[in-house]
Amino acid sequence: MMKGPGLKRFLGFLSLILVVGTSPAAAVEFTRDILVIQTRNAAHRFNVEIASDPDARAQGLMFRQEMAANAGMLFLYPQDQAVAFWMKNTYLPLDMIFIGADGSITQIVKNAQPFSENLIPSDRYVRGVLEVNAGIANQLDIQVGDHVVYKVFKFPAAANSK
Repeated sequence: MMKGPGLKRFLGFLSLILVVGTSPAAAVEFTRDILVIQTRNAAHRFNVEIASDPDARAQGLMFRQEMAANAGMLFLYPQDQAVAFWMKNTYLPLDMIFIGADGSITQIVKNAQPFSENLIPSDRYVRGVLEVNAGIANQLDIQVGDHVVYKVFKFPAAANSK
């Protein structure tokens, strides 16, 4: 049995492991920006946090307990690719909006369940994914084929004339 200074060091080390392993202690700072979703009938502005590097994408919205109705997180990738998400350590139910390189919405997964470890894959290669509060896609009538207007998406000229 360990006693004295050895036990104290061991307990300190164990505490450090538990804190780092169970909380957002190494929180990432996210850049904030504005994007617009252009539907058939309206343009909807969102205040988003940008997750564009591996650490930011890994953290995402985990451990968040609330998010404003017009807020979201935009996950960006350096090239088109297949992606998969899960809701581990995510308290908020979310709508996930998958976005092609041209800004077109290719897929919407509605009401992703908090804490689920089930994978939610893209059904094709995407350049980004926007997570918003569950119900927003229905409330704003956001549909596959609508467009996300943001500086990294090559928004087609024809879509600008909507």
